[in-house]
Amino acid sequence: MQPILRIATQAVRAAGRELMARAPNAPSSRSISAASEAYFQRTCDRALRTISNTIQRSYPEHEVVASANFTGQSSAETSWIVEPICGRMNFMRRFDHFCTLVGISRADRLQHALIVDHFRDGHFHVTRREGCFTTDGRMRVSDTRTTSGAFVALDGPNTITDFSTLRLTTRVSGCLGLDISNTACGRFDGLAYTNASTFHFQFARLFIREAGGFASTLNGGEWSASDDGLIAGNTYLHRKLVAERVKQSPVAAV
Repeated sequence: MQPILRIATQAVRAAGRELMARAPNAPSSRSISAASEAYFQRTCDRALRTISNTIQRSYPEHEVVASANFTGQSSAETSWIVEPICGRMNFMRRFDHFCTLVGISRADRLQHALIVDHFRDGHFHVTRREGCFTTDGRMRVSDTRTTSGAFVALDGPNTITDFSTLRLTTRVSGCLGLDISNTACGRFDGLAYTNASTFHFQFARLFIREAGGFASTLNGGEWSASDDGLIAGNTYLHRKLVAERVKQSPVAAV
């Protein structure tokens, strides 16, 4: 593991202890209210401060920004992009399926990334041109060569409808970060999200490509806006998912 990723891990683990303590105390899990939204934001802010303080003790000249503020361009030579809680609805519902994402960008290009699953002690990291790894070793995408029964993570019912003719086995987890890690290590065969931020797109592409797969927008191109979405998986399944999406979206195909 690169030294900079060791610092990233220390920072996330420090924040993780607080996240784990606060997660069971979120307001009533039976509804989403202004109180639960506020609690979520306070928790994110506290975790971001903890992560930022740990990073800047080792790298005081580096910039640390929240993922929501990441635009893909920065005046700093090195930027750390942090999403303290990926899986917002899960956290607010007290469901144990969320994680923390950290990306490290140089010259406006992600070079390293880290996913930490606090509940399961999962740790996944990637470095450009060096591959991606978990505690069990190197991560590789699945080798499936069929769409029938392929296990694919989606982000909602509209996406399920788009791919219904492929007879996929689908899962909606509510946490893109863990869907990325599960796809990169072959537990899932692919993923398809109808919306993706600049950060999420770059983050997923780095992980999936270093794991031997491919990632693109829903129509197979480069990302330019959030509704371009994201499709990722091994090269076979990626190609099939993109082809099906284009077929189901004649406006996008024109």
